[in-house]
Amino acid sequence: MNHGPVLQYFEEITKIPRPSKHEEKMRRYLLAFAKEHNLSAREDAAGNICIVREPDPACRSAPAVVLQSHMDMVCEKDQTKTINFETDPIETEIVGDWICAKGTTLGADNGIGIAYSLAALTENIRAGKIECLFTVDEETGLTGAKAVSAEMFEGSLLINLDSEEEGAICTGCAGGVETVAEISWTPAPSPAENIYFRFTIDGLSGGHSGMEIHLGRANSIKILAEFLAKIPGATICRLFGGNLSNAIPRHAEAIFGVPAADVEDVKNMFSAFACETTQKYQKTDPDIALSLEPGSFEAESIPAGVAKSLVAALDACKNGVIAMSTTIPDLVQTSTNLAALEMKNNSLTITTLQRSVAESEKTAVSEEITKLFEQCGAVVTTENEFPGWMPDPDSPLLQTAVIVHEKIYGKRPLIGATHGGLECGLFRRVRPELDMIAIGPNITGAHSPQERMQISSANRVWEYLCEILETIGEKK
Repeated sequence: MNHGPVLQYFEEITKIPRPSKHEEKMRRYLLAFAKEHNLSAREDAAGNICIVREPDPACRSAPAVVLQSHMDMVCEKDQTKTINFETDPIETEIVGDWICAKGTTLGADNGIGIAYSLAALTENIRAGKIECLFTVDEETGLTGAKAVSAEMFEGSLLINLDSEEEGAICTGCAGGVETVAEISWTPAPSPAENIYFRFTIDGLSGGHSGMEIHLGRANSIKILAEFLAKIPGATICRLFGGNLSNAIPRHAEAIFGVPAADVEDVKNMFSAFACETTQKYQKTDPDIALSLEPGSFEAESIPAGVAKSLVAALDACKNGVIAMSTTIPDLVQTSTNLAALEMKNNSLTITTLQRSVAESEKTAVSEEITKLFEQCGAVVTTENEFPGWMPDPDSPLLQTAVIVHEKIYGKRPLIGATHGGLECGLFRRVRPELDMIAIGPNITGAHSPQERMQISSANRVWEYLCEILETIGEKK
Protein backbone atom coordinates (compact mmCIF):
# COMPACT_ATOMS: atom_id res chain seq x y z
CA MET A 1 0.00 0.00 0.00
CA ASN A 2 1.49 3.34 -1.03
CA HIS A 3 -1.05 6.13 -0.72
CA GLY A 4 0.74 8.74 1.39
CA PRO A 5 1.67 8.98 5.07
CA VAL A 6 -1.77 8.43 6.56
CA LEU A 7 -2.41 5.12 4.82
CA GLN A 8 1.16 4.00 5.46
CA TYR A 9 0.56 4.50 9.17
CA PHE A 10 -2.81 2.80 8.89
CA GLU A 11 -1.16 -0.24 7.31
CA GLU A 12 1.26 -0.42 10.26
CA ILE A 13 -1.61 -0.16 12.71
CA THR A 14 -3.53 -3.09 11.14
CA LYS A 15 -0.55 -5.30 12.00
CA ILE A 16 -0.80 -4.46 15.72
CA PRO A 17 -3.31 -6.59 17.70
CA ARG A 18 -5.51 -4.24 19.74
CA PRO A 19 -8.76 -5.76 21.03
CA SER A 20 -10.57 -3.75 23.67
CA LYS A 21 -8.86 -4.12 27.06
CA HIS A 22 -5.77 -5.57 25.33
CA GLU A 23 -4.15 -2.46 23.85
CA GLU A 24 -0.72 -3.04 25.39
CA LYS A 25 0.97 -3.62 21.99
CA MET A 26 -0.61 -0.44 20.63
CA ARG A 27 0.52 1.53 23.68
CA ARG A 28 4.11 0.30 23.24
CA TYR A 29 3.98 1.26 19.56
CA LEU A 30 2.79 4.80 20.34
CA LEU A 31 5.37 5.39 23.07
CA ALA A 32 8.12 4.08 20.80
CA PHE A 33 6.83 6.35 18.03
CA ALA A 34 7.07 9.38 20.31
CA LYS A 35 10.60 8.47 21.34
CA GLU A 36 11.69 7.88 17.75
CA HIS A 37 10.43 11.31 16.69
CA ASN A 38 11.64 13.17 19.80
CA LEU A 39 8.10 14.03 20.89
CA SER A 40 6.99 14.35 24.49
CA ALA A 41 4.49 11.75 25.67
CA ARG A 42 2.58 11.03 28.84
CA GLU A 43 0.57 8.01 29.89
CA ASP A 44 -2.02 7.87 32.67
CA ALA A 45 -2.93 5.00 34.98
CA ALA A 46 -5.69 3.82 32.63
CA GLY A 47 -3.27 3.48 29.71
CA ASN A 48 -4.36 6.58 27.79
CA ILE A 49 -1.50 8.32 25.98
CA CYS A 50 -1.02 11.93 24.89
CA ILE A 51 1.78 12.77 22.44
CA VAL A 52 2.61 16.44 21.90
CA ARG A 53 4.05 18.26 18.91
CA GLU A 54 5.28 21.74 19.77
CA PRO A 55 3.99 24.63 17.64
CA ASP A 56 5.56 25.77 14.42
CA PRO A 57 7.77 28.81 15.22
CA ALA A 58 5.40 31.07 13.28
CA CYS A 59 2.36 29.80 15.20
CA ARG A 60 3.46 29.94 18.84
CA SER A 61 0.54 32.14 19.88
CA ALA A 62 -2.08 30.00 18.10
CA PRO A 63 -4.44 27.91 20.23
CA ALA A 64 -3.48 24.29 20.90
CA VAL A 65 -5.58 21.64 19.17
CA VAL A 66 -6.28 18.17 20.53
CA LEU A 67 -6.67 15.35 17.99
CA GLN A 68 -8.45 12.45 19.64
CA SER A 69 -8.84 8.79 18.66
CA HIS A 70 -9.13 5.44 20.43
CA MET A 71 -6.64 2.58 20.32
CA ASP A 72 -8.96 -0.42 20.47
CA MET A 73 -11.05 -2.05 17.77
CA VAL A 74 -14.12 -4.26 17.64
CA CYS A 75 -13.01 -7.82 16.93
CA GLU A 76 -15.68 -9.62 14.92
CA LYS A 77 -15.12 -12.38 12.36
CA ASP A 78 -16.91 -14.72 10.03
CA GLN A 79 -17.68 -18.10 11.55
CA THR A 80 -15.22 -19.83 9.21
CA LYS A 81 -12.34 -17.41 9.85
CA THR A 82 -9.51 -18.53 12.13
CA ILE A 83 -7.76 -15.70 13.95
CA ASN A 84 -6.50 -14.85 17.43
CA PHE A 85 -7.22 -11.14 17.74
CA GLU A 86 -4.79 -10.81 20.67
CA THR A 87 -1.80 -12.04 18.67
CA ASP A 88 -2.57 -11.98 14.94
CA PRO A 89 -2.53 -9.02 12.53
CA ILE A 90 -5.56 -8.04 10.47
CA GLU A 91 -5.28 -9.32 6.91
CA THR A 92 -6.23 -6.55 4.50
CA GLU A 93 -6.89 -6.30 0.81
CA ILE A 94 -7.66 -3.48 -1.61
CA VAL A 95 -10.81 -3.79 -3.70
CA GLY A 96 -11.00 -0.88 -6.10
CA ASP A 97 -11.02 2.30 -4.00
CA TRP A 98 -11.64 0.47 -0.74
CA ILE A 99 -9.50 -1.18 1.94
CA CYS A 100 -11.19 -4.29 3.38
CA ALA A 101 -10.25 -7.08 5.75
CA LYS A 102 -10.35 -10.79 4.97
CA GLY A 103 -13.13 -12.24 7.08
CA THR A 104 -12.78 -9.87 10.04
CA THR A 105 -13.42 -6.32 11.10
CA LEU A 106 -10.90 -3.94 9.55
CA GLY A 107 -10.28 -1.67 12.52
CA ALA A 108 -10.61 1.55 10.53
CA ASP A 109 -12.80 2.34 13.53
CA ASN A 110 -10.60 3.88 14.89
CA GLY A 111 -7.26 2.96 13.34
CA ILE A 112 -7.63 5.68 10.74
CA GLY A 113 -7.99 8.24 13.53
CA ILE A 114 -4.70 7.05 15.01
CA ALA A 115 -3.09 7.28 11.56
CA TYR A 116 -4.28 10.86 11.08
CA SER A 117 -2.82 11.79 14.46
CA LEU A 118 0.56 10.19 13.76
CA ALA A 119 0.77 11.98 10.42
CA ALA A 120 -0.14 15.29 12.09
CA LEU A 121 2.69 14.75 14.58
CA THR A 122 5.32 14.19 11.89
CA GLU A 123 4.28 15.94 8.67
CA ASN A 124 5.14 19.55 7.86
CA ILE A 125 2.00 21.41 8.99
CA ARG A 126 2.16 25.11 9.90
CA ALA A 127 0.11 24.88 13.08
CA GLY A 128 0.13 25.63 16.76
CA LYS A 129 0.67 22.98 19.39
CA ILE A 130 -0.90 19.64 18.47
CA GLU A 131 -1.79 17.23 21.26
CA CYS A 132 -2.75 13.74 20.13
CA LEU A 133 -4.84 11.92 22.71
CA PHE A 134 -5.18 8.15 22.29
CA THR A 135 -7.67 6.45 24.62
CA VAL A 136 -8.12 2.80 25.54
CA ASP A 137 -11.20 0.59 25.70
CA GLU A 138 -13.63 2.84 23.86
CA GLU A 139 -15.61 0.00 22.36
CA THR A 140 -16.53 -1.85 25.56
CA GLY A 141 -17.39 0.91 27.99
CA LEU A 142 -15.38 4.06 27.14
CA THR A 143 -13.35 3.34 30.27
CA GLY A 144 -10.30 5.15 28.95
CA ALA A 145 -12.21 8.34 28.28
CA LYS A 146 -13.87 8.09 31.68
CA ALA A 147 -10.41 8.12 33.28
CA VAL A 148 -9.00 11.09 31.35
CA SER A 149 -8.21 13.95 33.72
CA ALA A 150 -8.27 17.67 32.98
CA GLU A 151 -4.47 17.68 33.17
CA MET A 152 -4.00 15.13 30.38
CA PHE A 153 -4.06 17.87 27.71
CA GLU A 154 -4.17 21.67 27.63
CA GLY A 155 -5.95 22.51 24.37
CA SER A 156 -9.52 23.80 24.45
CA LEU A 157 -10.19 22.84 20.81
CA LEU A 158 -10.73 19.12 20.23
CA ILE A 159 -11.18 17.29 16.94
CA ASN A 160 -12.48 13.77 17.41
CA LEU A 161 -11.37 11.53 14.52
CA ASP A 162 -13.90 8.76 15.04
CA SER A 163 -16.58 9.83 12.57
CA GLU A 164 -17.39 7.73 9.50
CA GLU A 165 -18.81 10.01 6.81
CA GLU A 166 -16.79 12.36 4.63
CA GLY A 167 -18.45 15.68 4.00
CA ALA A 168 -20.20 15.67 7.36
CA ILE A 169 -19.22 17.36 10.60
CA CYS A 170 -20.52 15.71 13.72
CA THR A 171 -21.38 18.11 16.54
CA GLY A 172 -23.12 15.79 19.01
CA CYS A 173 -23.85 12.19 19.89
CA ALA A 174 -26.17 9.96 21.85
CA GLY A 175 -25.47 8.76 25.35
CA GLY A 176 -25.84 5.13 26.25
CA VAL A 177 -26.19 2.53 28.97
CA GLU A 178 -25.93 -1.26 29.04
CA THR A 179 -28.79 -3.05 30.78
CA VAL A 180 -27.58 -6.52 31.71
CA ALA A 181 -29.83 -9.31 33.01
CA GLU A 182 -28.56 -12.51 34.61
CA ILE A 183 -30.87 -15.41 35.31
CA SER A 184 -29.69 -18.54 37.14
CA TRP A 185 -31.28 -21.94 37.74
CA THR A 186 -30.81 -25.37 39.19
CA PRO A 187 -30.46 -27.58 36.12
CA ALA A 188 -33.14 -30.10 35.24
CA PRO A 189 -32.45 -33.56 33.78
CA SER A 190 -32.99 -33.67 30.01
CA PRO A 191 -35.44 -36.36 28.88
CA ALA A 192 -33.29 -39.03 27.23
CA GLU A 193 -36.18 -40.11 25.00
CA ASN A 194 -36.45 -36.68 23.34
CA ILE A 195 -35.09 -35.94 19.88
CA TYR A 196 -32.60 -33.07 19.99
CA PHE A 197 -31.92 -30.35 17.42
CA ARG A 198 -29.37 -27.61 16.84
CA PHE A 199 -31.04 -24.46 15.52
CA THR A 200 -28.64 -21.88 14.01
CA ILE A 201 -28.98 -18.39 12.57
CA ASP A 202 -25.95 -17.14 10.63
CA GLY A 203 -24.88 -14.91 7.76
CA LEU A 204 -26.58 -11.74 8.99
CA SER A 205 -25.26 -8.33 8.01
CA GLY A 206 -24.86 -7.16 11.62
CA GLY A 207 -23.18 -3.79 11.99
CA HIS A 208 -22.82 -0.92 14.44
CA SER A 209 -25.70 -0.74 16.88
CA GLY A 210 -25.63 3.05 16.78
CA MET A 211 -24.71 3.93 13.22
CA GLU A 212 -26.77 1.21 11.51
CA ILE A 213 -29.62 0.42 13.91
CA HIS A 214 -32.06 2.34 11.67
CA LEU A 215 -31.46 0.08 8.67
CA GLY A 216 -33.82 -2.63 9.93
CA ARG A 217 -31.25 -5.41 9.78
CA ALA A 218 -32.05 -8.77 11.30
CA ASN A 219 -31.09 -9.47 14.90
CA SER A 220 -30.08 -13.12 15.37
CA ILE A 221 -31.24 -13.26 19.01
CA LYS A 222 -34.68 -11.93 18.14
CA ILE A 223 -35.01 -14.57 15.41
CA LEU A 224 -33.88 -17.26 17.86
CA ALA A 225 -36.48 -16.20 20.43
CA GLU A 226 -39.25 -15.96 17.83
CA PHE A 227 -38.57 -19.49 16.66
CA LEU A 228 -38.34 -21.03 20.13
CA ALA A 229 -41.54 -19.26 21.18
CA LYS A 230 -43.32 -21.39 18.58
CA ILE A 231 -42.26 -24.57 20.47
CA PRO A 232 -43.49 -23.85 24.02
CA GLY A 233 -42.83 -27.38 25.29
CA ALA A 234 -39.25 -27.64 24.07
CA THR A 235 -36.49 -28.77 26.40
CA ILE A 236 -33.81 -26.09 26.03
CA CYS A 237 -30.27 -27.17 26.81
CA ARG A 238 -28.21 -24.31 25.43
CA LEU A 239 -28.57 -20.75 24.14
CA PHE A 240 -25.95 -18.54 22.56
CA GLY A 241 -25.95 -15.36 20.51
CA GLY A 242 -24.10 -12.18 19.70
CA ASN A 243 -20.86 -10.94 21.15
CA LEU A 244 -20.60 -7.21 21.83
CA SER A 245 -23.12 -4.71 23.16
CA ASN A 246 -22.43 -2.23 20.36
CA ALA A 247 -22.76 -4.73 17.50
CA ILE A 248 -26.03 -5.99 16.01
CA PRO A 249 -25.78 -9.77 16.61
CA ARG A 250 -25.05 -11.79 13.49
CA HIS A 251 -25.08 -15.35 14.87
CA ALA A 252 -27.18 -17.28 17.38
CA GLU A 253 -27.92 -20.90 18.16
CA ALA A 254 -29.88 -23.16 20.48
CA ILE A 255 -29.80 -26.83 21.43
CA PHE A 256 -33.31 -28.08 22.22
CA GLY A 257 -35.29 -31.29 22.31
CA VAL A 258 -38.89 -32.36 21.71
CA PRO A 259 -40.79 -35.65 22.05
CA ALA A 260 -40.47 -37.97 19.06
CA ALA A 261 -44.17 -37.43 18.27
CA ASP A 262 -43.51 -33.70 17.67
CA VAL A 263 -40.49 -34.02 15.41
CA GLU A 264 -42.31 -33.75 12.08
CA ASP A 265 -44.34 -30.78 13.28
CA VAL A 266 -41.14 -29.01 14.34
CA LYS A 267 -39.49 -29.72 10.99
CA ASN A 268 -42.50 -28.42 9.08
CA MET A 269 -42.72 -25.37 11.28
CA PHE A 270 -39.02 -24.68 10.75
CA SER A 271 -39.36 -24.89 6.96
CA ALA A 272 -42.18 -22.34 6.96
CA PHE A 273 -40.38 -20.11 9.48
CA ALA A 274 -37.09 -20.18 7.55
CA CYS A 275 -38.84 -19.32 4.30
CA GLU A 276 -40.77 -16.43 5.85
CA THR A 277 -37.72 -15.05 7.71
CA THR A 278 -35.47 -15.25 4.66
CA GLN A 279 -38.02 -13.36 2.58
CA LYS A 280 -38.53 -10.78 5.31
CA TYR A 281 -34.82 -9.88 5.39
CA GLN A 282 -33.87 -10.53 1.77
CA LYS A 283 -32.89 -6.89 1.21
CA THR A 284 -31.18 -6.09 4.51
CA ASP A 285 -29.57 -9.51 5.08
CA PRO A 286 -29.23 -11.27 1.72
CA ASP A 287 -26.89 -13.96 3.12
CA ILE A 288 -29.11 -14.98 6.03
CA ALA A 289 -28.95 -18.72 6.70
CA LEU A 290 -31.20 -20.66 9.11
CA SER A 291 -30.55 -24.33 9.77
CA LEU A 292 -32.11 -27.10 11.84
CA GLU A 293 -29.80 -30.07 12.28
CA PRO A 294 -29.59 -33.05 14.64
CA GLY A 295 -28.25 -31.94 18.01
CA SER A 296 -26.26 -33.90 20.56
CA PHE A 297 -27.96 -34.97 23.80
CA GLU A 298 -27.02 -32.92 26.87
CA ALA A 299 -27.82 -34.41 30.24
CA GLU A 300 -28.89 -31.11 31.82
CA SER A 301 -31.28 -28.45 30.60
CA ILE A 302 -32.97 -25.23 31.68
CA PRO A 303 -36.01 -26.01 33.89
CA ALA A 304 -39.21 -25.87 31.84
CA GLY A 305 -40.75 -22.93 33.71
CA VAL A 306 -37.57 -20.85 33.52
CA ALA A 307 -37.11 -21.66 29.84
CA LYS A 308 -40.67 -20.67 28.98
CA SER A 309 -40.52 -17.30 30.75
CA LEU A 310 -37.01 -16.61 29.42
CA VAL A 311 -37.96 -17.22 25.79
CA ALA A 312 -41.10 -15.12 26.25
CA ALA A 313 -39.04 -12.25 27.64
CA LEU A 314 -36.50 -12.41 24.81
CA ASP A 315 -39.32 -12.53 22.29
CA ALA A 316 -41.00 -9.50 23.90
CA CYS A 317 -37.80 -7.50 24.40
CA LYS A 318 -37.77 -4.33 22.31
CA ASN A 319 -35.06 -4.04 19.70
CA GLY A 320 -34.18 -1.38 17.14
CA VAL A 321 -35.31 2.21 16.73
CA ILE A 322 -37.62 3.49 19.46
CA ALA A 323 -37.91 7.13 18.34
CA MET A 324 -36.56 9.49 15.68
CA SER A 325 -35.44 13.03 16.43
CA THR A 326 -38.02 15.73 15.85
CA THR A 327 -35.36 18.46 15.52
CA ILE A 328 -32.50 16.86 13.52
CA PRO A 329 -33.59 15.24 10.23
CA ASP A 330 -32.94 11.49 9.89
CA LEU A 331 -31.29 11.23 13.32
CA VAL A 332 -32.28 8.28 15.50
CA GLN A 333 -33.16 9.74 18.88
CA THR A 334 -33.57 6.54 20.92
CA SER A 335 -32.81 2.88 20.27
CA THR A 336 -32.08 -0.40 21.98
CA ASN A 337 -30.01 -3.38 20.87
CA LEU A 338 -30.60 -6.93 22.17
CA ALA A 339 -26.92 -7.65 21.83
CA ALA A 340 -25.69 -10.88 23.40
CA LEU A 341 -26.56 -14.13 25.18
CA GLU A 342 -23.82 -15.88 27.15
CA MET A 343 -24.64 -19.12 28.97
CA LYS A 344 -22.33 -20.69 31.52
CA ASN A 345 -22.45 -22.20 35.03
CA ASN A 346 -26.23 -22.70 34.95
CA SER A 347 -26.92 -19.06 34.19
CA LEU A 348 -27.60 -16.86 31.20
CA THR A 349 -26.35 -13.29 30.82
CA ILE A 350 -28.41 -11.10 28.50
CA THR A 351 -26.74 -7.87 27.37
CA THR A 352 -28.68 -4.98 25.88
CA LEU A 353 -27.59 -1.44 25.01
CA GLN A 354 -29.83 1.62 25.05
CA ARG A 355 -28.83 4.84 23.29
CA SER A 356 -30.49 8.27 23.20
CA VAL A 357 -29.72 11.94 22.86
CA ALA A 358 -32.42 12.40 25.51
CA GLU A 359 -31.29 11.11 28.91
CA SER A 360 -34.88 10.61 30.08
CA GLU A 361 -35.69 8.34 27.12
CA LYS A 362 -32.50 6.34 27.57
CA THR A 363 -33.43 5.76 31.21
CA ALA A 364 -37.06 4.92 30.41
CA VAL A 365 -36.16 2.19 27.90
CA SER A 366 -33.57 0.74 30.28
CA GLU A 367 -36.15 0.62 33.08
CA GLU A 368 -38.70 -1.06 30.80
CA ILE A 369 -36.21 -3.79 29.87
CA THR A 370 -35.23 -4.16 33.51
CA LYS A 371 -38.84 -4.85 34.52
CA LEU A 372 -39.28 -7.31 31.65
CA PHE A 373 -36.39 -9.53 32.71
CA GLU A 374 -37.01 -9.13 36.42
CA GLN A 375 -40.43 -10.72 35.82
CA CYS A 376 -38.71 -13.94 34.76
CA GLY A 377 -36.45 -13.97 37.82
CA ALA A 378 -33.38 -12.21 36.48
CA VAL A 379 -31.08 -9.91 38.42
CA VAL A 380 -30.67 -6.79 36.31
CA THR A 381 -27.90 -4.19 36.52
CA THR A 382 -26.90 -1.15 34.47
CA GLU A 383 -23.30 -0.76 33.36
CA ASN A 384 -20.98 1.38 31.25
CA GLU A 385 -23.19 4.46 31.22
CA PHE A 386 -21.87 7.35 29.15
CA PRO A 387 -23.28 10.84 28.54
CA GLY A 388 -24.39 12.34 25.28
CA TRP A 389 -22.77 15.36 23.68
CA MET A 390 -25.17 18.21 22.96
CA PRO A 391 -24.58 20.11 19.70
CA ASP A 392 -23.44 23.73 19.85
CA PRO A 393 -24.46 25.51 16.62
CA ASP A 394 -22.40 28.57 17.65
CA SER A 395 -19.13 26.67 18.07
CA PRO A 396 -16.15 28.71 16.74
CA LEU A 397 -14.34 25.48 15.84
CA LEU A 398 -17.37 24.39 13.85
CA GLN A 399 -17.43 27.69 11.98
CA THR A 400 -13.75 27.31 11.10
CA ALA A 401 -14.34 23.76 9.88
CA VAL A 402 -17.26 24.91 7.72
CA ILE A 403 -15.20 27.70 6.10
CA VAL A 404 -12.34 25.30 5.36
CA HIS A 405 -14.74 22.70 3.97
CA GLU A 406 -16.23 25.25 1.57
CA LYS A 407 -12.71 26.23 0.49
CA ILE A 408 -11.57 22.65 -0.21
CA TYR A 409 -14.76 20.95 -1.35
CA GLY A 410 -16.57 23.93 -2.84
CA LYS A 411 -19.70 23.30 -0.82
CA ARG A 412 -21.06 23.49 2.70
CA PRO A 413 -20.68 20.32 4.79
CA LEU A 414 -23.52 18.41 6.35
CA ILE A 415 -23.76 19.36 10.01
CA GLY A 416 -25.44 16.99 12.41
CA ALA A 417 -25.16 14.52 15.23
CA THR A 418 -24.65 10.77 15.43
CA HIS A 419 -26.57 8.04 17.20
CA GLY A 420 -23.26 6.30 17.76
CA GLY A 421 -21.41 6.88 20.99
CA LEU A 422 -18.37 9.16 21.01
CA GLU A 423 -16.06 10.01 23.88
CA CYS A 424 -16.59 13.76 23.60
CA GLY A 425 -19.30 13.96 26.25
CA LEU A 426 -16.92 12.42 28.80
CA PHE A 427 -14.18 14.92 28.00
CA ARG A 428 -16.61 17.77 28.56
CA ARG A 429 -17.34 16.39 32.04
CA VAL A 430 -13.78 17.29 33.08
CA ARG A 431 -13.26 20.22 30.69
CA PRO A 432 -16.60 22.03 30.27
CA GLU A 433 -15.00 24.73 28.10
CA LEU A 434 -14.03 22.31 25.31
CA ASP A 435 -15.06 23.27 21.79
CA MET A 436 -15.39 20.02 19.80
CA ILE A 437 -16.22 18.54 16.41
CA ALA A 438 -15.83 15.06 14.92
CA ILE A 439 -14.77 14.23 11.36
CA GLY A 440 -13.63 11.18 9.42
CA PRO A 441 -13.55 9.42 6.05
CA ASN A 442 -16.13 7.13 4.51
CA ILE A 443 -16.26 3.88 6.47
CA THR A 444 -19.04 1.34 6.02
CA GLY A 445 -19.92 -1.85 7.88
CA ALA A 446 -18.15 -0.91 11.10
CA HIS A 447 -18.28 -3.56 13.84
CA SER A 448 -18.78 -6.33 11.26
CA PRO A 449 -16.56 -8.29 8.85
CA GLN A 450 -18.05 -6.15 6.07
CA GLU A 451 -16.20 -3.09 7.40
CA ARG A 452 -14.31 -1.18 4.71
CA MET A 453 -12.74 2.27 4.25
CA GLN A 454 -12.57 4.36 1.09
CA ILE A 455 -8.98 5.19 0.16
CA SER A 456 -9.63 8.40 -1.77
CA SER A 457 -11.89 9.63 1.03
CA ALA A 458 -9.22 8.97 3.66
CA ASN A 459 -6.75 11.07 1.67
CA ARG A 460 -9.21 13.92 1.11
CA VAL A 461 -10.07 14.07 4.82
CA TRP A 462 -6.34 14.23 5.61
CA GLU A 463 -6.06 17.28 3.34
CA TYR A 464 -9.11 18.75 5.08
CA LEU A 465 -7.68 18.15 8.55
CA CYS A 466 -4.35 19.74 7.61
CA GLU A 467 -6.14 22.83 6.31
CA ILE A 468 -8.19 23.13 9.52
CA LEU A 469 -5.02 22.90 11.62
CA GLU A 470 -3.19 25.48 9.50
CA THR A 471 -6.19 27.84 9.56
CA ILE A 472 -6.30 27.64 13.37
CA GLY A 473 -2.51 28.11 13.36
CA GLU A 474 -2.95 31.49 11.71
CA LYS A 475 -4.98 32.75 14.67
CA LYS A 476 -3.14 34.92 17.16
